[in-house]
Amino acid sequence: MSFQSHNLTMKTAPLVIMIRRLLLIATVTFCPQYVNAGNPMNIVFILADNQSAAALPIYGNRDSITPHIDQLAARGTYFSRAFAASGMCSPTRATLLTGLMPSQHGLHNALHDDWVDKLKPGWSALQSFQTVPSILQSHGYETAMIGKWHLGDARTPQIGFRHWVALPYGHTIDFWQNHLIENGTLIDVSGRHIVDVLAEKAVSYLQQVSDKKPFYLQLNLDGPYALPPTNYGPAKNRYYEKFAQMDFKSMPVEPLDDNLLRRLNGPFNPEHAIENGIDSMAAGEIWNSILYRTIRMQGDKSSYANFLSQNAIVDDAVGKVWAALKARNLEKNTIIVYSSDQGNHFGQNGTWGHTIWFWPSHLHEVAMNIPLIVYHPGFQTPGSRSDVLIGQYDIASTLLEYAGINSVKLNNSPGQSFAHIELENGTNNLARQAVFFEQEESRGIRTDSYAYWKRNEGMGEPALFDVQLDPQQRNNIFPQMKNSDVVKKLDEQLVRFFSRYSEPEYDLWKGEVARGTTPNPLPWLKQNPLPWIKKYWNDFLATQ
Repeated sequence: MSFQSHNLTMKTAPLVIMIRRLLLIATVTFCPQYVNAGNPMNIVFILADNQSAAALPIYGNRDSITPHIDQLAARGTYFSRAFAASGMCSPTRATLLTGLMPSQHGLHNALHDDWVDKLKPGWSALQSFQTVPSILQSHGYETAMIGKWHLGDARTPQIGFRHWVALPYGHTIDFWQNHLIENGTLIDVSGRHIVDVLAEKAVSYLQQVSDKKPFYLQLNLDGPYALPPTNYGPAKNRYYEKFAQMDFKSMPVEPLDDNLLRRLNGPFNPEHAIENGIDSMAAGEIWNSILYRTIRMQGDKSSYANFLSQNAIVDDAVGKVWAALKARNLEKNTIIVYSSDQGNHFGQNGTWGHTIWFWPSHLHEVAMNIPLIVYHPGFQTPGSRSDVLIGQYDIASTLLEYAGINSVKLNNSPGQSFAHIELENGTNNLARQAVFFEQEESRGIRTDSYAYWKRNEGMGEPALFDVQLDPQQRNNIFPQMKNSDVVKKLDEQLVRFFSRYSEPEYDLWKGEVARGTTPNPLPWLKQNPLPWIKKYWNDFLATQ
């Protein structure tokens, strides 16, 4: 069945135990009258940063503790097979707002803040596209964006958002040393965890937003992250010591992936870099600094505890927002969507960090499978799980349907709304056999049975995994299956999808360029590090 009841494994809260006993009904139906019953629904969309579904208890993590997210799932539904469109944040955030693939909107990697700063003030990577907030605003919604933006100039509100509280940069070096731009004013938020600050900003907005008009709040939390240096070693937040004392049951302790070791080309000397500057360093030296830190995190108990503690901080933010809605009696007319821009490795497959830590990019399940939870006052049967394949490009259309906006279609989006998923004899109205994702030189398809990754010509061999027999994707069976009908069919589906859902000017597989990246990105990908390293190099080195 595509929808099934699921006993949530929660370690705390007697309330949850009671809820679990009620979850005996095997089907879930969205009640259409609640999607737009004359009074448009408020929508709160909470987006975590680099949080894999595998990081949460409802998806099987026995070490993570997230009672508020658990309760959100217990009162709504969660989707077990939702997949990001990319392995990097700017592309996925653009997809969430437009319903388009990276090869359609043109963002293929994290935007480099230094490049954005040099562009025309107010520049937005999405200024020429239809977006969810601009459509909602034109239909009478109040709109607010609070948190990480990473899609253009963060100094001024963009693409239909009116209330605006944004981080002025895309990459975080320290959870505790940051600034925000609040409706045009730069404010220092140093000395406090940035996720706590963003949650409080969201609560303040909910306390004063008018109840005369529907509102859309997008809260982009800057955690848990799963990257060095923020997640390397001990954390100083309120939850770290609790996790540091645990004997981990789910956190993966695996051998280093040989791909990381092969990418090292020598020792990294931070003193040399500080003395001579990043411009004097070869690309390989810069990658060494990233990879050494990543390697040190593998098997490091303090880094695992750090990561779990950051998930707990994110969970607190969810609880604060929910409490603010209840305090104003807004919960009964508000849909809450919880998700992440994409996942990150946190020890799985022998690494931490992004898909591009490998060459070519590895589109592992832990990096692409994202949490997706919907609390909707119209759910007839709360606390259930959907196993329908969901692409991140589906979320934009779904948000518009939640708002009752059926007159606007997102041009050439591959997305389909899942707002009215219903069971009829074990089937659903989202008749989908596969979802798709991409990371520059790598494109992927995920079906019920297989995950297939194809690389652009000259950029590496394909990979194939039987996700039923090998859910962790450790055994690449492409070499023995490359001439099979399975590979032929998957390849045909992949080519057909991207032939339709790519724009010529943004299709890297046809030699074009990405928005906000170098003019010749494919060779650059082979040699160079993440572009944000250059701007923040001195801060990065200070953490070594």
